[in-house]
Amino acid sequence: MAGRGLLETGKLYIHAVRRAGRDGLSMRLRLFGMLLLFLNAILMGFLLILFLTGTFHSGMQATRELLENELSYRAQNVYRSFGDISVQGVTLAGELSQSLERHLAERGAVPAGLGEDPALLEELLGEELARLSGALEKARSSGVFLILDATVNPELEGAEHSRAGLYLKNMEPNIVSNTAANLRYMVGPMAVARERGLYTLPQWRMEFDVSDGEYYTVPMERAEECRDLPISRLYHWSRSTSLPGSGERVMLLSVPLRASDGTVMGVCGFEVSQMLFKLSYAPDNSQYEYLFCMLAPLEQGRLAAEGALFAGSYAVYPTDMTEEPLEVQPDSHAVNTYRQADAAPYVGLHREVVLYPSDSAYEGEEWVLALLMPEHALAEKLAGRNWSLMVGLGILLLCSMAVAAFISHRYVRPVMAAFRQIKAGGQGAKTHIPEIDDLIEFLSTQDEAPDPLPGQSALYQEFVKNIDTLSAAERAVFDLYMRGHTAREIAEILCLSINTIKTHNRRIYMKLNVTSRKELMVYIQMMEEAKDAYVQGKI
Repeated sequence: MAGRGLLETGKLYIHAVRRAGRDGLSMRLRLFGMLLLFLNAILMGFLLILFLTGTFHSGMQATRELLENELSYRAQNVYRSFGDISVQGVTLAGELSQSLERHLAERGAVPAGLGEDPALLEELLGEELARLSGALEKARSSGVFLILDATVNPELEGAEHSRAGLYLKNMEPNIVSNTAANLRYMVGPMAVARERGLYTLPQWRMEFDVSDGEYYTVPMERAEECRDLPISRLYHWSRSTSLPGSGERVMLLSVPLRASDGTVMGVCGFEVSQMLFKLSYAPDNSQYEYLFCMLAPLEQGRLAAEGALFAGSYAVYPTDMTEEPLEVQPDSHAVNTYRQADAAPYVGLHREVVLYPSDSAYEGEEWVLALLMPEHALAEKLAGRNWSLMVGLGILLLCSMAVAAFISHRYVRPVMAAFRQIKAGGQGAKTHIPEIDDLIEFLSTQDEAPDPLPGQSALYQEFVKNIDTLSAAERAVFDLYMRGHTAREIAEILCLSINTIKTHNRRIYMKLNVTSRKELMVYIQMMEEAKDAYVQGKI
């Protein structure tokens, strides 16, 4: 019933608008317009408050707060986890250095002559395999390696870039256990793998190819240059790289193997693979589906994408990101923009992650952890949020129009009903609106009263009363006027000059309170009509 009433009210408003140009706006339409303006003023004030308080921009602020919290949590985890791996790497390097030096001494060799007896290398590697596998099983790492500064076949072509060593991979790097580690053999003598019963990977190699091995050349050179620094200040994290024969990106922690006489025998360390990084540091995508994490070197204020590791679901992995560095456009109030040549921009935040102590040989190298997402993804998310807010405001506007229509209809309806009754000749019902009720009562009394006759006019009564104040001469002139004579005819009848008649006229006008002969004749006509009405019995 209420819906039908509103529908009928809407039809009435449409009809009233169509008639407005001809007859003017009806009371109902005027009241509706006033109520609508009032409610819209309230709505506009509400919108202004939303703008001033930054509600429409709160989505960006909320995004920044969420990213800051998530980034803080992830950065602490990276700092703690990579720090633990660094400590384990330094510990492993110390144990390997002592063990290698002891085995060399037992065989009458010295660290400086490590490459002089190629046959000795396989024995040394076989003896250190258990130490490496034990360290890998205890570390939150995807691999462990040992590279000696020597090669088994120094006479082969390319031997200057070939180094003997061991590389073990943990196929379940997210599981840290002494018994459940699923180890695979990736680099090293095949005889060592067979003797220990290890499965080899398809990309197995006899020795390391260090021609492009930053993980080997950089720590070896720095260890030679900084002989006064302990190995705890010489470990190095490489940029992400793909090892020969493997397509997976990895970061390698390399720690020099330094003998007691200062000879650098090689390096050892742990691997953090792309898979392990993804399993450990993938951000929460419940709020932003395309959010991903990125650990990258910071070079001249730019994020080196080609040396980074990424964490995120497969659906959000940045496949469109090139190897060009990411230029940072900071924004202290919203989120930063990260631009890359020939690639879509990203938005997010980044924070420095300290991988080295302050007195490290690599203290100048900076790393950052970034939380990023495609710019268009954030824009669509915020647009959807603001669109929901605008839809809500639109619904509020429609509701205000419906309320205005309902109130105006409810208020005007009794008044219109009373007017219809008056037009039909009835008394009219009470509207309980004092002003309207007074008007209706007045109109009703006016309808009941008889039509006023000329003789009942207040001015006419005063005119008639003032006739008695005329002198005899003035009354004679007045009577002739009543008979229809002109001023000149009256002068001839009374044998008076026209000037005397004019003087009598002025006095008559003054006493009867008229301003001209024309007005005087109007009252005379009214006296004639009153006389006729009396004769006919109307008075």
